[in-house]
Amino acid sequence: MRKDERHRIITKLLSEYDVRKQEEFVTVLAREGVKVTQATISRDIKEMKLIKVPSPNGGYRYSMPLQEQEDVNEKLADLLKDAMVSIDQMEKFISVKTLPGNASACANLLEKQFMKNLFTTLNDDDSVLMIARTEDDAKYIKQDIVEKSQNN
Repeated sequence: MRKDERHRIITKLLSEYDVRKQEEFVTVLAREGVKVTQATISRDIKEMKLIKVPSPNGGYRYSMPLQEQEDVNEKLADLLKDAMVSIDQMEKFISVKTLPGNASACANLLEKQFMKNLFTTLNDDDSVLMIARTEDDAKYIKQDIVEKSQNN
């Protein structure tokens, strides 16, 4: 598995699990079908600049750095303003059409921004299909994307 794909999975897992130790990453990734060593996870943590934050259950857990979360929001808004052609929603599905060559970057940022609301995303060169966890999540995502694409 490529490193960038593994990093995307790790980012998703951070919103789903209270990961406290590197060994827990290895176990959780194995459940997702990704075999890695603790040494690989250690390098990933450094490269992704993960931090430890207080856990609601006590102790500390890994998290994305706050600055990166702010950067994702800003980058996504800029990309949507520049590259989004249209957006549509049907039940749990949200379709975003982009200018050619922009869908991959858009999908990556959308996954990071809405990881708690999304089941998965699929993209090609000029379109992104998002499948939300619920229809309400889909409505929320669509509304947020529309607002981001229109703000100056």
